Amino acid sequence: MHHLQINKNGPLQIFYDQFEDHLHMDDYFQFFANRKKAENNTFLVTDTFSAEKISRIFVEEYSVRGKLSGNVILAFPQPEFDVPIFTFQLGGNGKKSIALLDISPTLPNIDYAPLIPVFEKYKKLLNMEPSKLDWVNSICSEYILHAQYDVLDIDIFLNAMREYLAVWIEHYYKPGAQLTDKQDIDNVCNAITKYKQVLHSNDPAYGIFRKEWGEPVADAFFYIETRDHPSITMPDYSADKLKAWENKELNILWERRAQQRVLAAPEQVQQRIIDAIEAQAADDNMGIITLEVFEKYKDTLFV
Repeated sequence: MHHLQINKNGPLQIFYDQFEDHLHMDDYFQFFANRKKAENNTFLVTDTFSAEKISRIFVEEYSVRGKLSGNVILAFPQPEFDVPIFTFQLGGNGKKSIALLDISPTLPNIDYAPLIPVFEKYKKLLNMEPSKLDWVNSICSEYILHAQYDVLDIDIFLNAMREYLAVWIEHYYKPGAQLTDKQDIDNVCNAITKYKQVLHSNDPAYGIFRKEWGEPVADAFFYIETRDHPSITMPDYSADKLKAWENKELNILWERRAQQRVLAAPEQVQQRIIDAIEAQAADDNMGIITLEVFEKYKDTLFV
């Protein structure tokens, strides 16, 4: 864990090697929070920067109870510029990985010709199937590389990151022109707003951090990630009476949407579902049961 200095661990160093010269390094913001319980840490360290044409870049390292850990990089353009969103995530538990790499469109006429050969190359090398998550597909391009709790060759995926980032810098960021048409600017604003709304409505991070850190600290995390123009407002959780389930013996948390899927089943089978899913999660060393983990286990355990 790092604070009071820029975190350049692992994949984050790749990003800084390729893009640090463009960052406003003399004016940045850092958020750090950690909850230590017994021998386990749930932490997030986020360095946020601005740059020419870029509203906000998030460079993050996280860990959930020492079981799931990883990195996230997000770059949102200023709405007045024709620059797409760069997205990178790589995490997991040492056996299976969560991975996402994309250059997400902010205008409908983006030319993906520079990216297509890179996508085809790494799709084949990684033997990667198309994303099956509707919410991910709704905000990403068709050239997304996405793994959801799958076995992944990390070195190859990091090479893909290097090449995707190079394409984003050379073919989209550097030549990204300032927009003059109001409709284009409105379209970019809308695309960024949608991206933030969909991401924060489906990403389990806020629920995890609210459980581990408490609501005020989790709210601060949400604010930092969504405050820049175009900003989004905090969802109203006041009517949410569903407390996060926790198996303390197995050190496993449940995400709200996964809990709701269990509660939708007949009451007499709910505990059997919970026990089976938690047992599989424990075998796989998964610290949190998200909706995606639930669906994957459900299809395997209850055929």
